Amino acid sequence: MMAPFTEIPEGMSPATLEMLDRAFSATWHELQLRDGATAPSEADRSARAAIAKSILELGATGVRDQRRLKRHGLHAADQAAQRTAVDVAE
Repeated sequence: MMAPFTEIPEGMSPATLEMLDRAFSATWHELQLRDGATAPSEADRSARAAIAKSILELGATGVRDQRRLKRHGLHAADQAAQRTAVDVAE
């Protein structure tokens, strides 16, 4: 499994990064429960990248609320899934 955060903003503390990592893990877990765990796919990689990016960006603005971070991550995953579905259909 890839590390969720590949580009970390300068000055982000280890404690903040750990908290964001927990939000990422909770988001990914909920997505797997909601959509059903399957073998890793390109759509999974796209969703993981979208979740990580959205959580990291929101966290960089100072948001620390786990529920808000998770909602933001799930929304990003849903958008990534829609883009992937459109790409596959074309």
